[in-house]
Amino acid sequence: MEIIRSYTWIFVLLFSLLVILLTYTKMKGTKLFRIGFGLFRAVIFFAIFYNPLIEQPRLYDKFILPVSGLVLLVSGIVLNITGTRELVKTKLGGVKGIPDKIITAGVYNIIRHPVNLGFIFIFCGWYFMWSGIYSLYFLPVLVIIFIFVSFYEERNLIKVFGDEYRNYKKNTCMFFPKLKRKK
Repeated sequence: MEIIRSYTWIFVLLFSLLVILLTYTKMKGTKLFRIGFGLFRAVIFFAIFYNPLIEQPRLYDKFILPVSGLVLLVSGIVLNITGTRELVKTKLGGVKGIPDKIITAGVYNIIRHPVNLGFIFIFCGWYFMWSGIYSLYFLPVLVIIFIFVSFYEERNLIKVFGDEYRNYKKNTCMFFPKLKRKK
């Protein structure tokens, strides 16, 4: 277990450095601001991913929690990849993060926010895998943040697309697919 923790720590540190580099290359502004903002984001990500690894009381379920955590983690990664793949195919418009048209292909045909749901699954999976009690206290905060981000995105999409997005919203659920009932 100790060797897994040391390798995970290295992974989290490298991921944090990657966040700094990506933030630095994507942002506009002074060099100092970009480095500072990238460092801030990296510290946040480092804290989120390293939180389950600190010494804390744990729920000792040797099979259910780690396996369900791994399933959630892999599902979140798949959702992120498929959602991001559809976003990359679409040109982003003038408003930051808003595409030129509503994306209804692929996984966006089933749910409206696959990338945010993917992040929720990744965090839930990561925390369930390590099953630290303090981490599980922190998990609802992360889920609520991603839900608020989704509502904020939708508000901006309604401003840009209007009735076209409202119709898409009526036919597609936010996070989980609708189950069609037979009549």
